[in-house]
Amino acid sequence: MVDQKIYNILLPIKDKTIKKIKSNLKEDPQRLNIIKAAVPCLNVYASFERTFSTCLGHGLQEVAAKCGKGVINTDKEEKKTLGIDLHTLFGEGQLKSNKNTQTGTHVKDSLNKLLETTSMNGTDPFFATALGESYEYVKDGVLYIGGQKFWEKIGVDYNDLYDTIVKVIQDTYDEVERTIIPTL
Repeated sequence: MVDQKIYNILLPIKDKTIKKIKSNLKEDPQRLNIIKAAVPCLNVYASFERTFSTCLGHGLQEVAAKCGKGVINTDKEEKKTLGIDLHTLFGEGQLKSNKNTQTGTHVKDSLNKLLETTSMNGTDPFFATALGESYEYVKDGVLYIGGQKFWEKIGVDYNDLYDTIVKVIQDTYDEVERTIIPTL
């Protein structure tokens, strides 16, 4: 079921996505990837996916803070803390949209920053993924938690969250189809 509070938190993603698509369409076609230049709707859909995904990550941090129990989004409430996105009742850590958001050396760098900061603060470190597989385990002193398990731990209904994200995506897509695609 769509949760109106979550919907209102995530709704600005729609406007940011539409604005970015329009901006990208103004680019000189010779500066674009040749495929996107040759088929403008591919530029639209690539911009949609990239912009929406990026904004969703930040939006989910805000959902966790405004709807979760005992959660602070350090980007909004405090000065940005190195390696930390959220303070929770069970520790400090990072929240990524999906498990594959960070790969390779980024994972190692993030882990080092997280461990350095939580050690300094005397808190328990965690890596959380907002969507996808539900899991919870501890490895080398770090809690890895994802999907439904993460949202349950902070008191947010995962199914409502998921349904609401889908609704915002569909509403954004509908507006793109209605207002931008016909102009190409």
